[in-house]
Amino acid sequence: MILSPFQEIQSGTKNIDERELVLSLKTSSKDRMGKIFLDKLLMEKFAEHPVKVAGIFLNDVQRKEEENISYTFVSGLFMVYTKFLCKLEGVYFIDPPPITKEAPFNKYVFPFSKFLLEDVQSLLSP
Repeated sequence: MILSPFQEIQSGTKNIDERELVLSLKTSSKDRMGKIFLDKLLMEKFAEHPVKVAGIFLNDVQRKEEENISYTFVSGLFMVYTKFLCKLEGVYFIDPPPITKEAPFNKYVFPFSKFLLEDVQSLLSP
């Protein structure tokens, strides 16, 4: 999905406007997180300029029974992608895993409400 500060989206099938934000929407990050980082790297290579990319995840839980819930956020892999591949403009969870409230993850992963109430405006500012 593309969010734009303009009345009409400037990006197209062959270009991505530097002022627009690419949102990757996923149900969970378990097997899909790496794709967002790779997408950003590829888009920047082909566009030949920085591309703003953010990821939004529904949750990261796996339920085996009513009371047996485990979180599937792969925190170490997330930090490897962030430190050694590229840094996304934001990573947001509708239902954040508890570990994302601890350092160092709380510098990179936020509740979706922060995206709506604070970050979307600054990300779309020229």
